[in-house]
Amino acid sequence: MVYNAGRAALRALFPCRCLLCLAPSHSHQEICAPCRAELPWLNAHCQRCALPLNSPDALFCGRCLRHPPRFEHCLSALRYQFPSDQLLSRFKYQRQLPCGQLLAELWLAHCRSDAQRQRPQLLVPIPLHWRRRWSRGYNQSLLLAEHWGAALSLPVDCALRRARHTTPQQGLSAADRRRNLRKAFALRRPEAVAGRHIALVDDVLTTGTTANAAAAILLAAGARRVDIWCLARTPAPGQ
Repeated sequence: MVYNAGRAALRALFPCRCLLCLAPSHSHQEICAPCRAELPWLNAHCQRCALPLNSPDALFCGRCLRHPPRFEHCLSALRYQFPSDQLLSRFKYQRQLPCGQLLAELWLAHCRSDAQRQRPQLLVPIPLHWRRRWSRGYNQSLLLAEHWGAALSLPVDCALRRARHTTPQQGLSAADRRRNLRKAFALRRPEAVAGRHIALVDDVLTTGTTANAAAAILLAAGARRVDIWCLARTPAPGQ
């Protein structure tokens, strides 16, 4: 993920400051040790969808036991709670790309060993419709995929496209989310995914509706396995 050619030089000249508290970070990352320690790291979680769990002995959440998702595994680093939700919002909606750089680096520090152990053959970012990408200026999922692909020596392919413009998922009920994403995705090149282990890249996994819809398209085209890589996982209500 490259934001400007002079970023490394600026870091050498000026000390990094924490993106959360603005204090000197005393490291190469833009987060200080106290703020990093307070991040809501994803600890006990469902081994399929990464939903945070209250019991460290439970392997799967009730929903995955009743209705397993189309994807095989979700690899996430953080719970979508303060202050990780603030960093994500600044990255996604306020064009504060250094927040995305930091989150991508934190994900690598937390998830690299699992990513290598369950190594996919291809990273595919969740696409944005061209209207939303034009208004936002970039696809945050593509930036994450490019960062992780470069760090882990994995190819990135924008194999999926948004076939139609949809209402933002935020605030919709589960049923409305499913209706909203009906026929929302299409494949550019089915041959790019056939027989391959794919990791779909997104910023946050909430209900899994988007991930399921995208995974279904890839599996129908012959993908061998689909995982989800995301920065953060939303806890269940009340957690």
